[in-house]
Amino acid sequence: MSLKFAIIGCGRISPNHIAAAIDNKLSIVGLCDLHEEKIDKLISQFHLPPNTGRYLDYQKMIQNEKPDLVAICTESGEHGKIALDCIKEGCNLVIEKPITLSLKEADLIIEEAKKKHVRVCACHQNRFNKAVRKIREAIDHGRFGKLLHGTAHIRWNRGRDYYTQAPWRGTWEQDGGALMNQCIHNIDLLRWMMGDDIDEIFGMTDNLQHPYIKTEDLGLALLRFKNGSYGVIEGTTNIYPENLEETPTIKWLK
Repeated sequence: MSLKFAIIGCGRISPNHIAAAIDNKLSIVGLCDLHEEKIDKLISQFHLPPNTGRYLDYQKMIQNEKPDLVAICTESGEHGKIALDCIKEGCNLVIEKPITLSLKEADLIIEEAKKKHVRVCACHQNRFNKAVRKIREAIDHGRFGKLLHGTAHIRWNRGRDYYTQAPWRGTWEQDGGALMNQCIHNIDLLRWMMGDDIDEIFGMTDNLQHPYIKTEDLGLALLRFKNGSYGVIEGTTNIYPENLEETPTIKWLK
């Protein structure tokens, strides 16, 4: 019997989750969004059965459909509350990045998931890229010797048109800023490659070119990892006229 799958939030990232559910032969039992037309669009796009559950209230969907696995694809600021409600009902979760905008809430999600014996993961799909997996495998086998320092450069373009597509973008409450939104995947890879645990960090942020948003459009940071290696983060949405790069690098001594 296949796992029962449901999705909360039917915006631009949701088709990736639906496609993955179909590829893995999950039973899609419910779709939830505040806008019915988004639900209908997904059902039509993927030719889902007409009896697929349509919901405006995710709590009703969870209680009625009792899914084994839920993908949370809403605005970032809603992730924490929705995750805790799903965990309470015994659902396993895939949460779009970031897991939440609050460290306190993230710790609570981990704690409650352990209590309820459910699995929770944040969607950091770049860890599964073939090149990334090969690098991580080499690190795990000691082929790189001593890690010295790594960098994460995210030089992207985001203009007014991007931020006006949805009212939550560029807000502290729902978006979290360039580092939390646009740059989080590369920052995750830097931590994952260099040892994860950080002893010390120094950073600066600013809004240099986007006066119509509340969050930063530039973030710079220096990190010292517990294993003695160092990290550098440069994240910005000020590149013009289009994205330039999203590049992680690692320096080591054989």
